[in-house]
Amino acid sequence: MTRSTQARVRAQAILDMFHVRRPPVDVVRIADGLGFEVHDFAFPDESTSAVLIIDDDVRGIGVSETFAPTRKRFSIAHELGHYLLGHGDFADSKKTFEDGTYNYLDPQNRQESEANEFAAELLMPEKFLGRDVAEMGLDARALAKRYQVSEQALWIQLISLHLASKDDT
Repeated sequence: MTRSTQARVRAQAILDMFHVRRPPVDVVRIADGLGFEVHDFAFPDESTSAVLIIDDDVRGIGVSETFAPTRKRFSIAHELGHYLLGHGDFADSKKTFEDGTYNYLDPQNRQESEANEFAAELLMPEKFLGRDVAEMGLDARALAKRYQVSEQALWIQLISLHLASKDDT
């Protein structure tokens, strides 16, 4: 199984674990259920979008307070992806995982892609999205609103799942 497939399977398992039956996915409830507090944060550096912190018994996810709600939701899901996919040494009881801008020459970039795939599947699960596209068509605005994601994230997921092509955008 590829790491990309593993990311999507892990997201589907989390949806099942939390008995998610329809969109929008309550990603804060999932984070809370996994023991993470979620907080808006004023990062001093604009390149930082989110952090995942584990400090002994405290687990937290901080997201940039300047983000739109859709971006915050994706960032929370993305950080959960890093944790659940084993990115970083979270066995250490004091760990911070900071997400900022991508350096595409960095081998860690693959972990960023995997966390994005996890987040996309968590927020826009194939089992829901396929059904909704069949019922609603490719109305990106309506689908993005239903899933509480950005239209850009929606199109990436639709294309990734072969529910749409680049020609449809």
